[in-house]
Amino acid sequence: LAEAAGGCCPGASRNKFAYNEAGQVRIRAGLPIYECNSRCRCGSECPNRVVQKGIRYDLCIFRTGNGRGWGVRTLERIRKNSFVMEYVGEIITSEEAERRGQVYDRQGATYLFDLDYVEDVYTVDAAHYGNISHFVNHSCDPNLQVY
Repeated sequence: LAEAAGGCCPGASRNKFAYNEAGQVRIRAGLPIYECNSRCRCGSECPNRVVQKGIRYDLCIFRTGNGRGWGVRTLERIRKNSFVMEYVGEIITSEEAERRGQVYDRQGATYLFDLDYVEDVYTVDAAHYGNISHFVNHSCDPNLQVY
């Protein structure tokens, strides 16, 4: 931004912070979230620093009862629009993702997440490097939203 508001810079989110005072997402799903960072004058307690504080809930990896593999569930209530977790992995080109995807398909598992907000150039591969988000599966009845 040409002028930061109170030392904070909500980036390209049209001068709107992605979170309310309680740290809940308040922008439309599918939009990118720009958090404050080392270039801002604000500190670590800035309300525009949510994802970088990491997972704040007790989550549990479990074996699904329907034989579809592993999943993640919470051990506590999570308020609507709260940040749950970041999908962590190795950032690779989409071409490399295509190559790895063919291998993963033969193995019966894939952990590729396309970063196609603007254009389809990069993918996150959580097969070898990741966190608990690696076990979040596709759902016919999802209760999480991607930002």
